[in-house]
Amino acid sequence: MLLPRHMPHREDIVIEQYYRKMLWAGAYPLLLAAMAGATWVDRIHAHSLRVAAPNGASIVAMQQVSDRLLLLCALVLAAGLLCAWLLSGVARWLVVASVAVFCLEFLMPVIAATLPGGKIYFAMLGPGLRMGVVLVALALSVLAARKAIS
Repeated sequence: MLLPRHMPHREDIVIEQYYRKMLWAGAYPLLLAAMAGATWVDRIHAHSLRVAAPNGASIVAMQQVSDRLLLLCALVLAAGLLCAWLLSGVARWLVVASVAVFCLEFLMPVIAATLPGGKIYFAMLGPGLRMGVVLVALALSVLAARKAIS
């Protein structure tokens, strides 16, 4: 049995919970930054493969990279949902907006396929749009982390 002098103070418990919450909430912007870097590397990798080896082997390599990026996207979405659950107030709404913007990355190919001539424009603008979506989501998540800390 703990004696009253050995029990942690209420302030210590609150501070410990705050640090634990901020640790988990800080994982979302870090994963989004990793996603932005991976998207940038994917653009460079796809361009170099298209120039160096225009045969079927490059298609297999690009599909494997795409599978890894989808796995990273799933981790980012899970971290975003956890972050939105942990935070409160304006920070929570910024994270929700960030997750919604990040989900646009999945909707862009579907929207482009439904528009007349959309596939052609998406082939030209798609990589830039993907980077833009991830960077806007990253900016919103950094604002949410800043709001949660202050």
